[in-house]
Amino acid sequence: MPKQSSPAPNLCSLVHPMLTRTILRYREQQAHPSDDQILVEFPLFITLNTVPIATLECTPGNEVALAFGFCITEQFISTDEEVQLLYCNTSKEEAEVSLVIEGGKERVHKILRHKGVRLSSSCYSVEARCASKNFSEVGNDFILTPAQVHSLQKESEACQALFSNTGATHFCALYDQQLSLIAYSEDVGRHNALDKSIGQTKQSGHIDKIRLILLSSRVSHEMLRKSAAVNAQVIAGFSAVTSSAIHLAEQTNRTLLGFVRNGRMNIYSHSERLGFSSPTPHIIPEKTIVNYAL
Repeated sequence: MPKQSSPAPNLCSLVHPMLTRTILRYREQQAHPSDDQILVEFPLFITLNTVPIATLECTPGNEVALAFGFCITEQFISTDEEVQLLYCNTSKEEAEVSLVIEGGKERVHKILRHKGVRLSSSCYSVEARCASKNFSEVGNDFILTPAQVHSLQKESEACQALFSNTGATHFCALYDQQLSLIAYSEDVGRHNALDKSIGQTKQSGHIDKIRLILLSSRVSHEMLRKSAAVNAQVIAGFSAVTSSAIHLAEQTNRTLLGFVRNGRMNIYSHSERLGFSSPTPHIIPEKTIVNYAL
C-alpha cells in the first residue's frame, strides 16, 4: 500500500502577501502620488536531505506545500514515498524549507547529477540570488517623457507577429538613447524574450547602448535582475511589478514602470527620469512572522 506523505502544515509563513506603498500614478497627462497594493515576492530556499536544491521567487504563504509540490513535479521525489518536514523558517526577507527523504545526501546528489545544471523561469541558484546584490548603479543621462513611452508601447505592440496569430507570446523591445529600436523578440516565456533581445544586442555590438527595456509582461525580481545585467536605465512593463523588483530598481538607480497601457502608467522608482519628483516614501508592510519546525 502506498505510503502517505507527512501533512504539510500551513504554519510556515504568515507574512502578508501584499504591502501598501506610495507611488506616482500617471493619468490624463498628470502624475499624482497614490497608495498602491504591491505583491510581495521573496526567495524560498529548499533543501532536501540538507542539500540545497532550489531557490524559488514566490509569494509568501504555503511555503511547505510549495516545497512538496516542487520536489514532486521536478521529480526529486515520487508521489507515493514518505517525506518528512525537518523545519520551515520564515522572515520578512526570505523563507527556507528543509525536507527529508530516504537515501541521504547521496541520493539527492545523484538526482542533481542526472538533471545537470538547470535554470527555469522561477528557479535559479543561490549564487544567482546573491549576485543580484552586486549590480552597480547606472547613470542618469537618459530622460524621456510618458508620451514617448506610450508611443513606443504602440510601436512595439504592432510588431507582435506571433502574438497576433496565436495570443501565446510575450515580447521584449530594447531601445537606445535616441529611442531607436535595437532589438525585439517574442517568446512563449517572458524571460526568454528578454534574454533573446539582450543576446541580439550582444551579437550586433549594441549591448552597451541599451537604455530602455519594454516588456509585455509583469516585472518580477528575476526580470529586473536580468535587466540590471545591462546598462538599461528604464524598465517598463505592461503589467504589475513586485516588491523585490522595486527594491532592486531602487538599489541600482533604475526607473521602474508598470501597467503601461492606454496612456497610463505607474511609476515605482526614480521618477526623475520622466520629469517628476519622487513621492515621499511611505511603505506599510505586514510583519507577522512565524517559524515552524517538527
